[in-house]
Amino acid sequence: MFTLAGLVAVALIVLAGGLAWRQLFLKSTYVEMDRKQSLRRILQPAPRGRILDRNGNVLVDNHARLSVVLYVDELRREFRDEFNHLRTQWLAQQNDDTTETKPTINSNELNKEARRNVALRYLDQANKVLGRNDTLDTVDFERHVGENILLPYTLISDISPAEYARFNAQMPVESPLQTNVQAARYYKYGRLAFHTLGYVGFTDDINGDFLPGADLPKNNNYTFPGMVGKNGLEKSFNDPRPALPGQSGWPGLSGSPGGEIWKVDPSASLCERLVQQIPQRGTDFVCSLDLNLQRASDAGFHGPIPRTGAAVALDVRTGEVLAMSSTPDFNLNDTSPAITNTLFQEISAVDGGWENRATQGLYPAGSTFKIVDTIAGLRAGMLNGTDTMLCPNALNIGGRLFKEDIYPQSLGTIGLVTAIQKSCDVYFYQFGMDISDRDPFLLAKEAHRLGFGQRTGIELGEPAERNLIIPDPAWKKANRPKEGTWSHGDAANLAVGQGYVQVTPLQMACFIASVARNETRTIPTLIHNPDPNAIVDHHAEPLGLTPDQRKLLLEGMEAVTNTGGTGLRIHHDPDDPTNPTFLPGIRVAGKTGTAQRTLRGKAGTIAWFICFAPIENPRIAVAVAVESLEQGELYGGTISAPIVRSILEEYFKDHPDALPPKPLASPAKK
Repeated sequence: MFTLAGLVAVALIVLAGGLAWRQLFLKSTYVEMDRKQSLRRILQPAPRGRILDRNGNVLVDNHARLSVVLYVDELRREFRDEFNHLRTQWLAQQNDDTTETKPTINSNELNKEARRNVALRYLDQANKVLGRNDTLDTVDFERHVGENILLPYTLISDISPAEYARFNAQMPVESPLQTNVQAARYYKYGRLAFHTLGYVGFTDDINGDFLPGADLPKNNNYTFPGMVGKNGLEKSFNDPRPALPGQSGWPGLSGSPGGEIWKVDPSASLCERLVQQIPQRGTDFVCSLDLNLQRASDAGFHGPIPRTGAAVALDVRTGEVLAMSSTPDFNLNDTSPAITNTLFQEISAVDGGWENRATQGLYPAGSTFKIVDTIAGLRAGMLNGTDTMLCPNALNIGGRLFKEDIYPQSLGTIGLVTAIQKSCDVYFYQFGMDISDRDPFLLAKEAHRLGFGQRTGIELGEPAERNLIIPDPAWKKANRPKEGTWSHGDAANLAVGQGYVQVTPLQMACFIASVARNETRTIPTLIHNPDPNAIVDHHAEPLGLTPDQRKLLLEGMEAVTNTGGTGLRIHHDPDDPTNPTFLPGIRVAGKTGTAQRTLRGKAGTIAWFICFAPIENPRIAVAVAVESLEQGELYGGTISAPIVRSILEEYFKDHPDALPPKPLASPAKK
């Protein structure tokens, strides 16, 4: 049995133990608090990976950005001394015995002035060495001191290699003024593929959760500014991408940041580096673009008359984007290391200056849609190679005159091949009404089966699907109820790709690539697969034409590019007195189109040309759309066909294996 004395003894032991544990706990807590208060973490971004074309040509690289920096953390004593000097001066100026109430010192403003004076003295020193006359951004400097005092402040940016060498030769190693080397984005070909490649901007948002010191207070973390993709491939492939079925993941252009943990002295100055983890450079991205084809595509819009519009060239088999142009465009190097306000305003002032017209430009399809008509009509048994149709130069539909766009005179009675070759509107107006009478949803259903009205799945931004319009009676009822029910006029407009129709150049390129493979869908990609034997599943179904029907379709499309067709400039230039022959021996299946659309508040046209080649073994598909406010015969066959031709010429020059075999020479007669 416990005695009272025993119980007291036990209680004292328990109490003593509790106090010991409490002291141990408090000690560990204080140690942890001291650790966090005396440590600083500095995060460092990784150099970005490069962007290469499909053949290994470097399109986007990093280059050294040289600058003069000021290690502000080392100037604390100078700041204090300058503050005391200014304070003494101020007090001397205010020393007036006749005033009973002395004014108080605004220490905050005096500290700012002291820091500014010290920084200006060092800037003057740097300017003297370099023979420059740079100025100090005092607001930016104060922000840096308040938020990133442990990091060097850039006094003079973008010095030349000669200035860099001269400065290092004259500046003592112990000076807080030093040179610095940072990576900046370099776009080797300037404005090439401006919207597709994209550009980068500065960011302080660097994920250091996986680095040592992640538990340190936020205000004990300092971050060197890094680069982040703002649009185009720079943005789409900036971060790691998860692996998809049948594909590997993507590590990201941004790489893995590094970091250091420093111990600071009581004045919060760095005194000892405890931990260092080196940043890991981003992964190079091999895109599907072909440098030579991209050059040819871009050049087509920068001729004697600069053009606004877009072009897309696809590998028919894989859907890889070989070229993607969008104009107006700008020099990407003017965005590095950061886009200037002047350039930002310049791009913003251009209608659609930021828009990648290839993936985001919404246009009526015009007469290129007649290929959709033809496929739908052949599959429905409404079109064939023997029936003909009378085609006057205009047709009265619902009290409105629907005119022939190209021909002032009647084409007479023609068949399907000639209707495609001549791009006869009246022929397809009548077809549009006929197929609508059978089923007003049928033509729209066929267009959706062929991928219209939906996003393509490209890795860049595309319009919302509600804006990718292939109208039918249900769509009109839901979206244009005040304009009445579906009519013959709507059906006729749909048949020639006008009215409410909205497609993108990329959609048109995917469509014509699908036709080339005799399938319904093409999934485009900007990722290059180096395996030439890779099997690509486009999740397509057969186009649904019999061999004879397909032959009929291709006969009409080939006739477009030959004498008498609307796209003969693919092979001949009628404006050239020497009438040269282009792409000799290469059979091209194409279709022109000219659509009316309001551009920048004025009546304008969209000139289209879509095609694939060679017909015998399709390898490349191209779609070009050119915006124009000019007057005259600015059809797809006149201003878009030459751009397509330059792309095809470059392709077949670089891919002789895609050319059809030359016929064997006849044996010489004896």
